[in-house]
Order: sequence, then structure tokens, then C-alpha cells
Amino acid sequence: MNPDAPSNNPLYIELADKLRADIETGVYAPGDRMPSEPTLCRTTGHSRSTVRKALQLLVGQGYVTKSQGKGTFVSELPQRVEAASKMTPTFLSFTENALSLGATPTTRTIDLRNTTPTPGLAEFFGVTESDELFEVTRLRSVNGEPIMLETIWLPLAYADLTGEELDGSLYQSLKARYGKEPSTGTKSIGICYANSREAFQLGVERDSPLMLIEDHVFDQDGVPLHVSKQVLRGDKHQYSMHMPRVIS
Repeated sequence: MNPDAPSNNPLYIELADKLRADIETGVYAPGDRMPSEPTLCRTTGHSRSTVRKALQLLVGQGYVTKSQGKGTFVSELPQRVEAASKMTPTFLSFTENALSLGATPTTRTIDLRNTTPTPGLAEFFGVTESDELFEVTRLRSVNGEPIMLETIWLPLAYADLTGEELDGSLYQSLKARYGKEPSTGTKSIGICYANSREAFQLGVERDSPLMLIEDHVFDQDGVPLHVSKQVLRGDKHQYSMHMPRVIS
């Protein structure tokens, strides 16, 4: 692999694609230990940062798992999941998306509270409208400029998550604290118009058009994990998805 070859993709995505192909073709079998970061740096010519981002992307896609002090190992994925993953677009997280554009993402938690659910939230979580959910509001920036206001609703079982934890990766915190990981769900993308709070936080005029992304996510046991609403400045940020394979 030539790290200096021209490409439209960031280097870490190219490397992740190469390693993913090696896993799918059996170069690395389920349970095998992947080469260490220093080894991958030496054999590919990539920087430690590029190698680390590539492995993190593969972790997020379920191809590998990391064991502290032991290394990175190929996941035991069912064959049908492997086949489906080749055909399904992978939506990048906000952090992955910003990094893919060569930008620096940051997250700041601005509100944590318990709230009663809307009828739609109550239906998804299987609670009544008089019950409570844990609501998190985060302001997410790129290169120091506010880009996204995100609201997340979770069951009260996760209400002891702290602002410090939520200033980082939500999924990493859920896995570390509760052993919960996202598995399946739905994502919808549309347009909305800024209300007063969104306009203030994002630095736009009220009723300005914003990109709206909504996620309904289940954990690995099929239990509702979270609902998120993200409003983004489309004039400042592009939303991307990685296509492992394009079908004509």
C-alpha cells in the first residue's frame, strides 16, 4: 500500500478499507490478533495517528475489538452480518465525519436533566408519558465554531452519566460504565428551522434552515438505548457516509 498515492479519501479511511478487506478475505481470521499500531506504522508508512483512527473506525463498525493490555482482535461476526455490512452504507459519527474533512471536533455538555417524554419517545422506550427520561444537550463544534446542537434521550438507568463523560464519546461512556453498545436502529435526515435556543447556540438567525438528523438506536440486546436529535448548520458542515461498495 502506498500512503503517498493520491486519493479523495482521508488516509485513515483508506487504511481501514484495506484492513477490512484483509479481514473479509481471511488474511485475518476471527479471533486473530491484528498487527500492533507500531507494526502497522512500519509496514504501511502511515503515522501513529492515522493508524489509530483506522483501528477506531473498525472498532465502531464491529470488525475488531480492543482488549486493554492485549491488543486488537478480529471480531467473531456472523457470516450474514459480514455480508450485509458489505452492502450497507456506513454513516460516520460527528467526530469521524469532522476528522474525515480534516477538521478538529469538540463537544461540550450544556444541560443534563430528567424530563417527561413526548408520545413518540414514550412509545419507543416503552414507558408512559408520566414517566421520566434522562435528557442530554450537547453543543458540538468544528475548529472552535459551533456547528451542531444535539439532544439525546436515554432511559433513567443512565442518569448518573456526568457532563465530563458526555463531553467525550457517548458510546464509549455507555460501554465503559454499563457494557452497552449500539446495535441496530434508524436514521432520518431532513430540514428544520431554528428555534430561539438553536439560533442562540449556533449563532444563526431564528427560523434559519438547519439540517435535522434523528436517530432511534437499540443496544446489543435489542433494548431501546437512545433517541437523538441533531440540528446542524449545513452552511458550515458537510454530512458524509462511507460507501463500502457501490451497486450500479
